[in-house]
Amino acid sequence: MNKKLKTVLLLDDNGATNVIHAKFISKANCVEQILKFQCAIKALKHLKSEAPKSPDLIFVDINMPVMNGWKFLEEFEKMNSPEKKESIVVLLSTSLSSNDREKASKTKSIDEVRLKPLTVKAVQEIVANFFPLCPTN
Repeated sequence: MNKKLKTVLLLDDNGATNVIHAKFISKANCVEQILKFQCAIKALKHLKSEAPKSPDLIFVDINMPVMNGWKFLEEFEKMNSPEKKESIVVLLSTSLSSNDREKASKTKSIDEVRLKPLTVKAVQEIVANFFPLCPTN
């Protein structure tokens, strides 16, 4: 039986980007709840307070003020939630340098790297790849 993902978390300091990505995820019709955060510290606080109920899928922007995506992922990896290990993490950026690609390949919590902006098709590909029993439009 196919079922939707319970939660997707969007982390991007640009609120408009979060709104656009949330619309594309909604159009893919694959998730019950979308959480949007513009601050990595607030996202971590939420994740820690909700443990062990980690999101099924997390989209993280690299370049953010105060705490960037790399630091967020470093702190995320330190979390003790057993379900955290089941969260799929997709790193997002408007442009990836070769250094960023290399660093991403060595970061254990990153499952995939994508260029922004997301599209409905990109969301559907990610869901089909990591959650094959989850329906998408």
